[in-house]
Amino acid sequence: MEAQLEQFIQQERPNTKSVRIENFQMLAGGYSQETYSADAIIENANGRETLPLIIRRDPPPEIDILPTNRRLEYLITQRVGEQTTIPVPTAHFLDEKGATLERPSMVIQRLSGSADLTPLFQPGNEDEAEAVATEFCERLAELHATSLDTLDPEGEFRDARGVGIDSSSWESYMTSSIEFFMQSYQQIAFDPLPVFYDMYASLPNRLPQPVPLAMCHGDYQPSNFLYEDGHITGVIDWEAAHVGDPREDIGWLYQLSGITGFDLAGSVKADGGFLQHYSKLSGIPVTLEDVGFFMVFSSAALAAPILDAVRRGLDGESQNFLSTYMLQPLVAAQPGYCGILGYPEAEE
Repeated sequence: MEAQLEQFIQQERPNTKSVRIENFQMLAGGYSQETYSADAIIENANGRETLPLIIRRDPPPEIDILPTNRRLEYLITQRVGEQTTIPVPTAHFLDEKGATLERPSMVIQRLSGSADLTPLFQPGNEDEAEAVATEFCERLAELHATSLDTLDPEGEFRDARGVGIDSSSWESYMTSSIEFFMQSYQQIAFDPLPVFYDMYASLPNRLPQPVPLAMCHGDYQPSNFLYEDGHITGVIDWEAAHVGDPREDIGWLYQLSGITGFDLAGSVKADGGFLQHYSKLSGIPVTLEDVGFFMVFSSAALAAPILDAVRRGLDGESQNFLSTYMLQPLVAAQPGYCGILGYPEAEE
């Protein structure tokens, strides 16, 4: 792929004398896409330039689990970088159809910083953890407060996955989303975790108060940002970005914080805690009941394509066991779902 990448960059920068790829490697993580790291050494009339790169490429269709659109991911990364103060990678190049890189791909800046939160949550690092978590909260509030006319002027993110979501109003968004969850469940023809149906079926009866729709990151959680010296250096992986209820991002953050053990929300002290600080900055009120609802809602949004991938594997349509691996967080979260749904605790 190195030679293809060199050719692609040369095409995108036709005035360069030469392009050489070094330190090319595939990265772990970014499970729904193939993710690579590389350095591009570019020779031009002004001398030599080194671009630290991340390449995100669609996997082959037969092993795709979470189908998303590279052009939309490229576009929202670019717009967030231009229209907000949220640190994101520079969006360099897009091979929308995979003409050179075989499959749809985007090439973006490789940012500095670490994604490993283990050192941050070691005893003695409470001040740094609070600073990073507070900034993480503030970046989310800024995203949700940014006008959709700025981030989605053409309305392309109102049904980013192309599954029939109606975002013309909050009510239609919630109704069409829940209908999609239910339809997805009915199509799988098996039930590996029976609590899923209860999750989906409970949602219409527990709807929170409406709030204005906003641009959601879609996977705002401990694995999707970089930090360095007590500051966030980048919010990454925008492939699930969509117009939706902004509280989805908060529910998913709480869900993944509980599973990973990295309690970012609990580390925020400003204004009395994460929810209060977020609400003050964004103007969007969020209650603990809202968090519980959107933990279920956001998990249902992720469970639908994962369960479909499991179904495709059982039917022989795909060859990827990664869908089973990705069920792990949903399995681990089952006790929490049961608590949210009000199931009685088992007696010992």
